[in-house]
Amino acid sequence: MEEDERAIQNEEKILVGIPLFNSEETIASIVLSSMKYSDEVVCIDDGSTDLSAEIAKKTGATVISHEKNRGVGGVAKTLFNYAKEKNASVVVLIDSDGQHNPEDLPKLIEPLKKGKADLVIGSRFVSGGKSKDMPTYRKFGLKMINTVSKWHSKQLVRDTQSGYRAFNKKAINTVRFENEGMKSSLEILESISDKGLRILEVPTTIRYDLDKTSSLHPIPHGISVFSYALLTLSQKKPLLVFGAPGLLMIILGAMFGLRTINHVSQWTGLTVGPGVTFVWIGALGIPLLVSGIVLQYARKVLKDSIQQ
Repeated sequence: MEEDERAIQNEEKILVGIPLFNSEETIASIVLSSMKYSDEVVCIDDGSTDLSAEIAKKTGATVISHEKNRGVGGVAKTLFNYAKEKNASVVVLIDSDGQHNPEDLPKLIEPLKKGKADLVIGSRFVSGGKSKDMPTYRKFGLKMINTVSKWHSKQLVRDTQSGYRAFNKKAINTVRFENEGMKSSLEILESISDKGLRILEVPTTIRYDLDKTSSLHPIPHGISVFSYALLTLSQKKPLLVFGAPGLLMIILGAMFGLRTINHVSQWTGLTVGPGVTFVWIGALGIPLLVSGIVLQYARKVLKDSIQQ
Protein backbone atom coordinates (compact mmCIF):
# COMPACT_ATOMS: atom_id res chain seq x y z
CA MET A 1 0.00 0.00 0.00
CA GLU A 2 2.80 2.43 0.95
CA GLU A 3 4.64 1.64 -2.28
CA ASP A 4 1.50 2.39 -4.32
CA GLU A 5 1.10 5.75 -2.56
CA ARG A 6 4.74 6.63 -3.28
CA ALA A 7 4.27 5.70 -6.93
CA ILE A 8 1.23 7.98 -7.18
CA GLN A 9 3.14 10.84 -5.52
CA ASN A 10 6.11 10.42 -7.87
CA GLU A 11 3.97 10.08 -10.96
CA GLU A 12 4.53 12.95 -13.36
CA LYS A 13 1.47 15.11 -13.94
CA ILE A 14 1.41 17.88 -16.55
CA LEU A 15 -1.27 20.48 -16.06
CA VAL A 16 -2.14 23.16 -18.62
CA GLY A 17 -3.88 26.21 -17.19
CA ILE A 18 -5.88 28.62 -19.35
CA PRO A 19 -6.96 32.08 -18.14
CA LEU A 20 -10.48 32.27 -19.53
CA PHE A 21 -12.28 35.52 -20.28
CA ASN A 22 -14.92 35.84 -23.01
CA SER A 23 -13.17 33.51 -25.47
CA GLU A 24 -16.08 31.37 -26.64
CA GLU A 25 -14.90 31.45 -30.26
CA THR A 26 -11.44 30.01 -29.57
CA ILE A 27 -11.50 28.12 -26.27
CA ALA A 28 -12.62 24.74 -27.66
CA SER A 29 -9.70 24.45 -30.08
CA ILE A 30 -7.19 25.60 -27.44
CA VAL A 31 -8.46 23.04 -24.91
CA LEU A 32 -8.47 20.16 -27.42
CA SER A 33 -4.98 20.99 -28.69
CA SER A 34 -3.62 21.34 -25.14
CA MET A 35 -5.03 17.96 -24.13
CA LYS A 36 -2.61 16.24 -26.51
CA TYR A 37 0.34 17.34 -24.37
CA SER A 38 -1.07 17.30 -20.84
CA ASP A 39 -2.79 15.14 -18.24
CA GLU A 40 -5.36 17.78 -17.37
CA VAL A 41 -6.49 21.12 -18.79
CA VAL A 42 -7.79 23.62 -16.25
CA CYS A 43 -9.64 26.76 -17.31
CA ILE A 44 -9.81 29.56 -14.76
CA ASP A 45 -12.95 31.46 -15.73
CA ASP A 46 -12.18 35.05 -14.72
CA GLY A 47 -15.67 36.52 -14.82
CA SER A 48 -16.67 35.69 -18.39
CA THR A 49 -20.09 36.89 -19.54
CA ASP A 50 -20.35 34.64 -22.60
CA LEU A 51 -20.44 30.84 -23.04
CA SER A 52 -16.68 30.32 -22.58
CA ALA A 53 -16.96 28.30 -19.35
CA GLU A 54 -19.74 26.06 -20.66
CA ILE A 55 -17.85 25.33 -23.87
CA ALA A 56 -14.66 24.55 -21.93
CA LYS A 57 -16.53 22.05 -19.72
CA LYS A 58 -18.13 20.31 -22.68
CA THR A 59 -14.73 20.08 -24.36
CA GLY A 60 -13.35 18.20 -21.36
CA ALA A 61 -11.57 20.86 -19.33
CA THR A 62 -11.81 21.35 -15.58
CA VAL A 63 -13.33 24.78 -14.96
CA ILE A 64 -12.75 26.91 -11.85
CA SER A 65 -14.73 30.15 -11.77
CA HIS A 66 -13.96 33.50 -10.15
CA GLU A 67 -16.97 35.50 -8.98
CA LYS A 68 -15.36 38.65 -10.38
CA ASN A 69 -12.52 39.48 -12.75
CA ARG A 70 -9.22 39.32 -10.86
CA GLY A 71 -6.72 39.59 -13.69
CA VAL A 72 -3.81 37.44 -14.80
CA GLY A 73 -2.18 37.39 -11.37
CA GLY A 74 -5.40 36.26 -9.70
CA VAL A 75 -5.73 33.48 -12.26
CA ALA A 76 -2.15 32.36 -11.61
CA LYS A 77 -2.76 32.21 -7.85
CA THR A 78 -5.84 30.03 -8.30
CA LEU A 79 -4.04 27.80 -10.78
CA PHE A 80 -0.95 27.35 -8.58
CA ASN A 81 -3.09 26.46 -5.56
CA TYR A 82 -4.94 23.86 -7.65
CA ALA A 83 -1.65 22.49 -8.97
CA LYS A 84 -0.36 22.03 -5.42
CA GLU A 85 -3.53 20.16 -4.44
CA LYS A 86 -3.12 17.85 -7.45
CA ASN A 87 0.63 17.47 -6.91
CA ALA A 88 1.34 18.56 -10.49
CA SER A 89 4.95 18.32 -11.60
CA VAL A 90 4.59 20.79 -14.50
CA VAL A 91 2.15 23.69 -14.93
CA VAL A 92 1.85 25.63 -18.18
CA LEU A 93 -0.01 28.92 -18.65
CA ILE A 94 -1.39 29.50 -22.15
CA ASP A 95 -3.85 32.15 -23.36
CA SER A 96 -7.38 31.27 -24.45
CA ASP A 97 -7.64 33.69 -27.39
CA GLY A 98 -5.39 31.85 -29.83
CA GLN A 99 -2.38 34.14 -29.48
CA HIS A 100 -0.26 31.23 -28.22
CA ASN A 101 0.26 28.11 -30.30
CA PRO A 102 -0.54 24.93 -28.28
CA GLU A 103 1.70 22.96 -30.63
CA ASP A 104 4.64 24.70 -28.91
CA LEU A 105 3.75 23.14 -25.56
CA PRO A 106 6.38 20.36 -25.90
CA LYS A 107 9.09 23.00 -26.40
CA LEU A 108 8.16 24.57 -23.04
CA ILE A 109 7.65 21.32 -21.15
CA GLU A 110 10.72 19.36 -22.30
CA PRO A 111 13.40 21.55 -20.61
CA LEU A 112 11.54 21.18 -17.30
CA LYS A 113 11.36 17.40 -17.63
CA LYS A 114 15.09 17.27 -18.40
CA GLY A 115 15.93 19.49 -15.42
CA LYS A 116 17.38 22.30 -17.54
CA ALA A 117 15.19 25.05 -16.04
CA ASP A 118 12.58 25.81 -13.39
CA LEU A 119 10.62 28.29 -15.50
CA VAL A 120 10.43 28.21 -19.30
CA ILE A 121 9.05 31.20 -21.22
CA GLY A 122 7.68 31.13 -24.75
CA SER A 123 9.53 34.16 -26.10
CA ARG A 124 8.95 36.43 -29.09
CA PHE A 125 12.40 37.98 -28.84
CA VAL A 126 14.87 35.09 -28.88
CA SER A 127 16.20 33.59 -32.09
CA GLY A 128 13.36 31.85 -33.90
CA GLY A 129 10.62 33.67 -31.97
CA LYS A 130 8.06 35.83 -33.78
CA SER A 131 5.37 38.36 -33.00
CA LYS A 132 2.92 38.22 -35.89
CA ASP A 133 1.28 41.59 -36.67
CA MET A 134 2.47 43.22 -33.44
CA PRO A 135 1.74 46.99 -33.55
CA THR A 136 4.78 49.27 -33.45
CA TYR A 137 3.70 50.98 -30.22
CA ARG A 138 3.53 47.59 -28.51
CA LYS A 139 7.05 46.74 -29.62
CA PHE A 140 8.32 50.07 -28.28
CA GLY A 141 6.50 49.63 -24.96
CA LEU A 142 7.74 46.07 -24.50
CA LYS A 143 11.28 47.14 -25.28
CA MET A 144 11.15 49.81 -22.55
CA ILE A 145 9.69 47.40 -19.98
CA ASN A 146 12.22 44.68 -20.84
CA THR A 147 15.12 47.15 -20.63
CA VAL A 148 14.19 48.46 -17.18
CA SER A 149 13.55 44.91 -15.95
CA LYS A 150 16.97 43.83 -17.22
CA TRP A 151 18.69 46.49 -15.10
CA HIS A 152 17.51 45.04 -11.80
CA SER A 153 17.08 41.35 -12.66
CA LYS A 154 19.62 38.70 -11.78
CA GLN A 155 18.83 36.92 -15.04
CA LEU A 156 18.44 38.23 -18.58
CA VAL A 157 14.84 37.75 -19.74
CA ARG A 158 14.15 39.15 -23.20
CA ASP A 159 10.37 38.74 -23.10
CA THR A 160 9.19 39.66 -19.61
CA GLN A 161 5.58 40.13 -20.69
CA SER A 162 5.00 36.78 -22.37
CA GLY A 163 2.10 34.95 -20.75
CA TYR A 164 3.17 31.63 -22.25
CA ARG A 165 5.04 30.09 -19.30
CA ALA A 166 5.80 26.64 -17.92
CA PHE A 167 6.73 26.03 -14.26
CA ASN A 168 8.13 22.97 -12.54
CA LYS A 169 7.04 21.91 -9.05
CA LYS A 170 9.93 23.73 -7.39
CA ALA A 171 8.96 27.02 -9.05
CA ILE A 172 5.28 26.57 -8.20
CA ASN A 173 6.11 26.00 -4.53
CA THR A 174 8.64 28.83 -4.40
CA VAL A 175 7.03 31.72 -6.27
CA ARG A 176 5.48 34.51 -4.19
CA PHE A 177 3.64 37.53 -5.58
CA GLU A 178 0.99 39.99 -4.42
CA ASN A 179 -0.26 41.73 -7.59
CA GLU A 180 -3.27 40.21 -9.32
CA GLY A 181 -3.11 42.35 -12.47
CA MET A 182 -0.57 42.36 -15.29
CA LYS A 183 2.16 43.61 -12.95
CA SER A 184 2.29 40.05 -11.62
CA SER A 185 4.15 39.04 -14.80
CA LEU A 186 7.22 40.94 -13.56
CA GLU A 187 6.69 40.09 -9.91
CA ILE A 188 6.68 36.36 -10.65
CA LEU A 189 9.94 36.66 -12.59
CA GLU A 190 11.53 38.64 -9.75
CA SER A 191 10.43 36.11 -7.15
CA ILE A 192 11.81 33.15 -9.10
CA SER A 193 15.04 34.94 -9.99
CA ASP A 194 15.61 36.15 -6.40
CA LYS A 195 15.27 32.56 -5.17
CA GLY A 196 18.06 31.49 -7.52
CA LEU A 197 15.85 29.37 -9.78
CA ARG A 198 16.70 29.01 -13.47
CA ILE A 199 14.77 30.76 -16.24
CA LEU A 200 14.97 29.65 -19.86
CA GLU A 201 13.39 31.22 -22.96
CA VAL A 202 12.39 29.18 -25.99
CA PRO A 203 11.17 30.61 -29.32
CA THR A 204 7.46 30.83 -30.02
CA THR A 205 5.11 32.81 -32.25
CA ILE A 206 2.53 35.10 -30.67
CA ARG A 207 -0.28 36.34 -32.90
CA TYR A 208 -1.81 39.79 -32.62
CA ASP A 209 -4.29 39.51 -35.47
CA LEU A 210 -6.53 37.55 -33.07
CA ASP A 211 -6.28 40.00 -30.15
CA LYS A 212 -9.95 41.03 -30.01
CA THR A 213 -11.13 40.02 -26.56
CA SER A 214 -8.74 41.81 -24.21
CA SER A 215 -10.46 44.15 -21.75
CA LEU A 216 -7.22 46.07 -21.18
CA HIS A 217 -6.10 48.90 -23.43
CA PRO A 218 -2.42 48.23 -24.25
CA ILE A 219 -1.21 51.80 -23.62
CA PRO A 220 -2.49 52.25 -20.01
CA HIS A 221 -1.48 48.66 -19.34
CA GLY A 222 2.02 49.32 -20.66
CA ILE A 223 2.39 52.49 -18.60
CA SER A 224 1.23 50.65 -15.49
CA VAL A 225 3.69 47.77 -15.94
CA PHE A 226 6.55 50.13 -16.87
CA SER A 227 5.86 52.21 -13.73
CA TYR A 228 5.98 49.05 -11.63
CA ALA A 229 9.27 48.03 -13.26
CA LEU A 230 10.73 51.49 -12.57
CA LEU A 231 9.51 51.42 -8.96
CA THR A 232 11.08 48.01 -8.43
CA LEU A 233 14.32 49.24 -9.95
CA SER A 234 14.34 52.24 -7.58
CA GLN A 235 13.98 49.85 -4.63
CA LYS A 236 16.71 47.49 -5.79
CA LYS A 237 19.16 50.06 -7.21
CA PRO A 238 18.37 53.46 -5.67
CA LEU A 239 21.83 54.78 -6.48
CA LEU A 240 21.15 54.25 -10.19
CA VAL A 241 17.61 55.73 -10.16
CA PHE A 242 18.24 58.68 -7.83
CA GLY A 243 22.00 59.09 -7.63
CA ALA A 244 22.86 59.10 -11.34
CA PRO A 245 20.22 61.73 -12.34
CA GLY A 246 21.15 63.77 -9.28
CA LEU A 247 24.85 63.80 -10.21
CA LEU A 248 23.99 64.71 -13.81
CA MET A 249 21.83 67.62 -12.64
CA ILE A 250 24.61 68.91 -10.38
CA ILE A 251 27.09 68.82 -13.26
CA LEU A 252 24.68 70.57 -15.65
CA GLY A 253 23.79 73.18 -13.07
CA ALA A 254 27.44 73.90 -12.33
CA MET A 255 28.39 74.12 -16.02
CA PHE A 256 25.63 76.52 -17.07
CA GLY A 257 25.75 78.47 -13.81
CA LEU A 258 29.46 79.18 -14.17
CA ARG A 259 29.06 80.06 -17.83
CA THR A 260 26.32 82.55 -17.03
CA ILE A 261 28.31 84.14 -14.21
CA ASN A 262 31.20 84.72 -16.60
CA HIS A 263 28.92 86.46 -19.10
CA VAL A 264 27.13 88.55 -16.49
CA SER A 265 30.40 90.20 -15.54
CA GLN A 266 30.56 91.65 -19.05
CA TRP A 267 26.78 92.35 -19.31
CA THR A 268 26.64 90.56 -22.64
CA GLY A 269 25.65 87.14 -23.97
CA LEU A 270 23.49 85.01 -21.67
CA THR A 271 21.23 86.66 -19.13
CA VAL A 272 21.06 85.76 -15.45
CA GLY A 273 17.74 83.88 -15.95
CA PRO A 274 19.13 80.68 -17.50
CA GLY A 275 21.94 80.63 -14.98
CA VAL A 276 19.57 80.87 -12.07
CA THR A 277 17.45 78.10 -13.61
CA PHE A 278 20.40 75.76 -13.81
CA VAL A 279 21.49 76.66 -10.30
CA TRP A 280 18.09 75.37 -9.17
CA ILE A 281 18.59 72.25 -11.25
CA GLY A 282 21.92 71.69 -9.56
CA ALA A 283 20.37 72.29 -6.15
CA LEU A 284 17.71 69.68 -6.88
CA GLY A 285 20.37 67.23 -7.96
CA ILE A 286 22.12 67.34 -4.58
CA PRO A 287 19.24 65.79 -2.55
CA LEU A 288 18.65 63.25 -5.33
CA LEU A 289 22.28 62.16 -5.19
CA VAL A 290 22.27 62.04 -1.39
CA SER A 291 18.99 60.08 -1.39
CA GLY A 292 20.46 57.54 -3.80
CA ILE A 293 23.55 57.04 -1.63
CA VAL A 294 21.58 56.77 1.62
CA LEU A 295 18.99 54.37 0.19
CA GLN A 296 21.68 52.19 -1.38
CA TYR A 297 23.50 51.97 1.94
CA ALA A 298 20.26 51.25 3.82
CA ARG A 299 19.44 48.45 1.38
CA LYS A 300 22.89 46.92 1.89
CA VAL A 301 22.53 47.05 5.69
CA LEU A 302 19.07 45.48 5.52
CA LYS A 303 20.29 42.74 3.18
CA ASP A 304 23.25 41.95 5.46
CA SER A 305 21.00 41.79 8.53
CA ILE A 306 18.60 39.39 6.79
CA GLN A 307 21.46 37.11 5.72
CA GLN A 308 22.74 36.98 9.31
